[in-house]
Order: sequence, then structure tokens, then C-alpha cells
Amino acid sequence: MGAFMLIVLKMKTEKIANIFKSYSSIVVPYRDASYGECYYPCTVDQCLQGLEFAMKLGWYSFKDFDDREYEYYEKLENGDLNWIIPKKFMALMGPVDEPSEDF
Repeated sequence: MGAFMLIVLKMKTEKIANIFKSYSSIVVPYRDASYGECYYPCTVDQCLQGLEFAMKLGWYSFKDFDDREYEYYEKLENGDLNWIIPKKFMALMGPVDEPSEDF
């Protein structure tokens, strides 16, 4: 909902955070998918601030986003990768202890 408010309704992150303020105590921060302790939890507010910043820099555009390309590359057999900064910085899946049967 927050991303919709930011992208489509063009609201600022501060206003969105204020609207959802009463829920902040029950929303668990995101973490990476690897095992072990999480040393850098990421809150919903931080995610929205990052999205707002990416939009400001032109790294994300709703009208130009290619969902087919995203869905292709997010599959394990196609690299399980995401562009963080388009054509400059890519995130890959973390290492695993044992190979997957899917790959």
C-alpha cells in the first residue's frame, strides 16, 4: 500500500509513514533470506525511502518497469538476480550449503 501511495499517488514518504504510524509496532523489519542472525534489519519506512530515492534518481520508473524481464531474471535457473542500480550494480542470491535440485 505504501509503495502504491508513493508511486501512483505521488505522496512523500513522511506522509505515508505518518498514516501507518499506529501499525509500526507490529510490523517486523525485513531481513535478507540467508541463515543466521540479521545484523541490518530494514524497516518498511526505509524501503519506501529507498524507493523514493531511486525514483528521484531515475533508477525506477513505473511506466518503464519491465515486469517480464524482472520475472525472468528472478528465477534461479536464470541467475536469481536483480538490478539495484540499473546496468551498474546487481544483487545475486546468497551462497547455499548444498546445490538445489532445481538448478
